[in-house]
Amino acid sequence: MNVLHHLLGMVMGFALAAVPLTGHSEGLHEGWQAVDGVQLFYREGGDPSAPTLVLLHGYPLSSVMYARLMDELVQQRHLHVIAMDYPAFGYSEAPDHRQWAYTFDHVADTVRHFLKLRGIERYGLYMQDYGVPVGFRLMSADPGAISFIVVQNGVIHLDGFPAAQDPNSPLRRHWAHRDASTDAKRTAYAQGLLAPRANGWTDEEDIGADATLLMVQSAQRSGVVQSRNDLWFDYGNNVKRYPAWQALLRNMKIPVLVLWGSRDDFFTTPGALAYLRDAPQAEIHILDAGHFASLQVPSQIAGLISTFLGRHPQLACAAGCGSP
Repeated sequence: MNVLHHLLGMVMGFALAAVPLTGHSEGLHEGWQAVDGVQLFYREGGDPSAPTLVLLHGYPLSSVMYARLMDELVQQRHLHVIAMDYPAFGYSEAPDHRQWAYTFDHVADTVRHFLKLRGIERYGLYMQDYGVPVGFRLMSADPGAISFIVVQNGVIHLDGFPAAQDPNSPLRRHWAHRDASTDAKRTAYAQGLLAPRANGWTDEEDIGADATLLMVQSAQRSGVVQSRNDLWFDYGNNVKRYPAWQALLRNMKIPVLVLWGSRDDFFTTPGALAYLRDAPQAEIHILDAGHFASLQVPSQIAGLISTFLGRHPQLACAAGCGSP
């Protein structure tokens, strides 16, 4: 993975997520939820009785990548939004990788248990990067729980994943037989990241100093890089599941919105168009943004989601409004 591309971007909109929620207030609030012995950090806003949108973040980001987007969605529509940080990401606890298996199966199970503890049974999914394999595991386990999906720069087709298309590529070789030198390079890179400063730092991804600072501090916590290396090694199991996930999407026939930052050089634009093969009903929007589009153009994305939901009025209750 282009580590620089993925390691620059966590916290834009951090201050927006500090508004306390009282009753059915529409502001965002923050908290921790104990899930299977791990404290997961989350952000939530909107009326809990409204349709729910669960936002799943990518690597190496956290729920903070959605803070501004969530705030705008709550303001634009009667919507309940919630996003959590996976273990070893953002503000969530980072259990030792020797005791807690960092696999996508385990992360998805943890997210599923989190949603159950928060009383969320039916919802729409917003998935980016790592959020796509987590989300498709949720969909596979309980397709009836999902009312619609939004995909942003995350793949279930090799079309949009040029670095993995060749079976003999470095990525595919690493996933087949874990390469210690690859882990060492990723470790050295993470440990060498510098916090924003007046000299020698450039905001290459246009996500802000706050985002970079939280990303660096989270990534450099004790044991985190080893945990994330384990999860990256497990990513090869996602590629093996692409055909099954494509079939799942064909069978579900739910509303699908695909948003894609066109300046993403890791997950490329053909990955957006590939969703039409399995979901011909999908709406595709190519954005003038990069991999972290939700940080770069949150207002545009909020508007597209709002319009999309307006074209599907049946989602007003299908997404989970009222008591189950």
